[in-house]
Amino acid sequence: MQKGKEEKQANAKIRKRESWQGIKIAPARQCKKNKNRESAYGCGKEMFDIVSVGNATVDVFIELGGKAQKGKLELPTGTKQEVKSITYGTGGGATNTAVGFKRLGLRTGILAAVGKDLAGKMVLDDLRQHRVSTRLITRLRHFSTAYSAILTGFGQDRIILTYGGATTHLGEERSIHWAWLKQTRWVHLSSFHAKPRILKKVLEFAESNGISVSFNPGMSEITQGINALGQLLKKVDVLLLNRNEAAMLTGKKDVKGQLKKLQEIVPLVVVTEGSKGAHSFDGKNYYMKPAYKVRLADTTGAGDAFHSGFVAAIARGLPVESAMEWGNANAQSVIMHLGAKNKLLALHEIEGFIKRHETAKTRLVKKAV
Repeated sequence: MQKGKEEKQANAKIRKRESWQGIKIAPARQCKKNKNRESAYGCGKEMFDIVSVGNATVDVFIELGGKAQKGKLELPTGTKQEVKSITYGTGGGATNTAVGFKRLGLRTGILAAVGKDLAGKMVLDDLRQHRVSTRLITRLRHFSTAYSAILTGFGQDRIILTYGGATTHLGEERSIHWAWLKQTRWVHLSSFHAKPRILKKVLEFAESNGISVSFNPGMSEITQGINALGQLLKKVDVLLLNRNEAAMLTGKKDVKGQLKKLQEIVPLVVVTEGSKGAHSFDGKNYYMKPAYKVRLADTTGAGDAFHSGFVAAIARGLPVESAMEWGNANAQSVIMHLGAKNKLLALHEIEGFIKRHETAKTRLVKKAV
């Protein structure tokens, strides 16, 4: 019995390795009853190219006037503050990346939890409008949908006030549909908001079923430290962090040191640096892609946009160089507009965006170890 289990795990690892080397993405299946609707809407058994796992929120963008002073925004108590505009949308790492993957031609599902409320309906309607499968989303009766208030427009980076809500109760009330999750080649994980048990179960499930994994941990995971996360990270194929997160996890300030230490655990590591660009390391080559010079409107969703662009390219079998360009282009497109999803690039748009914005100073740099 033990021998059979070991053989199954070995075969799963082989399938996983083959998947990481690249897959040919088939076109999205269509329902026989209605050719204009995809299988993501429940027409028969489906197969995903990728499933995004993590949080799903409603976002309200509040544009303020004035300027921040020394990195701080002062709002005196007892006063009424006029705002320039208010815009509603949906967000969270799982929904942002799911829409990004779908726009880049991958058959996409999402595993998340929302409440049985108007905000939850808003999240579901938005995902369906983007043709992302919602079959793996659970609606919780006793918890409200997660919510974020995003303060922008004061001359510096945004401030986010967040309420975890149903996101922090994924797997409660209703169990995860593991049989449906099994029908994917890739899983992209974002923050589980202090749910290490669920993170461990998803990673173990992916490993045992030969599913490739990309992971963008949040602060609730990073603060556990590299020793606590180490065994889980061994089950990850692509790790994506920003520079501050990588510094917290590794204890190293320089990006190359961060990449080298993390790549000892994970095959492919990416560290982003906002307006400076992004770095990656696959054990053989260091890659650096400078950011394009674009007009900045709002940075919300930039990280998720980069992640969906980068992972989509890898999942489609493209080299790391192309993945860096796709991630960079997707992020730069998003920050030019308000909202985390409004300007995610489609498959037919991404190469054109790169050509329009590429200069001698923004060309990718590749250096062998």
